[in-house]
Amino acid sequence: MSTTATATTSAPSLTATGKVPSPPKVDSFDLNTTPNETLIKSITKNGAIIVRNFLDESSLDAIEKDLRPHLEGDTPWDGACFPPQTRRVAGIVAKSDAYREKLIMHPRWLELSDALLTIKTSSWFGDAHTEGVSRPQLSGSVAFSILPGAKAQGLHRDDMVFHERKPRITAEEYEIGRDVGLGLFVAGTKTTKENGATRFCPGSHLEASGEAPNEDNAIYGEMEKGEALIMFLSCYHAGSANMTADFERLVYNACMIRGTLRQGENQYVLVPKEQAAEWDEETLRVCGYAVSHPFLGFVDFMDPMVHIKGGEGKRYDVTDSKAV
Repeated sequence: MSTTATATTSAPSLTATGKVPSPPKVDSFDLNTTPNETLIKSITKNGAIIVRNFLDESSLDAIEKDLRPHLEGDTPWDGACFPPQTRRVAGIVAKSDAYREKLIMHPRWLELSDALLTIKTSSWFGDAHTEGVSRPQLSGSVAFSILPGAKAQGLHRDDMVFHERKPRITAEEYEIGRDVGLGLFVAGTKTTKENGATRFCPGSHLEASGEAPNEDNAIYGEMEKGEALIMFLSCYHAGSANMTADFERLVYNACMIRGTLRQGENQYVLVPKEQAAEWDEETLRVCGYAVSHPFLGFVDFMDPMVHIKGGEGKRYDVTDSKAV
């Protein structure tokens, strides 16, 4: 079962057909009772979804315990990206075991990322016709704490770093593969319009890359603790003003991108090799430590896993990919 939130505009304009356009909206689903197919259908149409029952209370408490000292140790931002009352912790995949194990490696999050971002292509190497599969990887992991008095952040798209040049399309024209990244925002506290809930523009993933944001189309991702906002990185969004006297807005963010792109955070510098060696291979793959088929990201012509985990390895060959 889903619920829907809509944005309102003060003076709606007419479309070319003379009709008032439908207001942008976002659907809300219970993760425990909603299949991925339903989530995918909604997010490809609207650009974002809200998911209830994403993380349990104990997992969230463990994440906050790991990250609270880092949040309190942060200093005000010098520039336009964040107001001075916002605190951040970057690279939290290496700073919190609970965040990495419960949020990054959440099975439904990985399934959704795989479905929307995996690339499958076939290629020729002489007479060999092979199929390569490139699965998504973690791009960034950040905690955001918006404290009372913070002003609203400007609407922006996180995929700006990839220099996307996409044309405007309709929801009916959308095809999986248009977007290169997916963002996850998990509420560590209740998030409201008053305390700085993420505001975003449903449908903006359908607009051309060069189009400016429209605040009239923004709605607030109000959530209870443990709920999640999932959106394409092409959606305009921003942290909002915290107008309360004493209510922090705390959100844990993760972004997944295509396996063929450069990561937002440099995971290989961020995570000490000794720490990475303790992680299981699937976690390392998600964090970008595996070859993206057919052979992107190799070390000495071998899968980087060999250098992280040790032991003997086999030099990669294009024919190691699945034969077509």
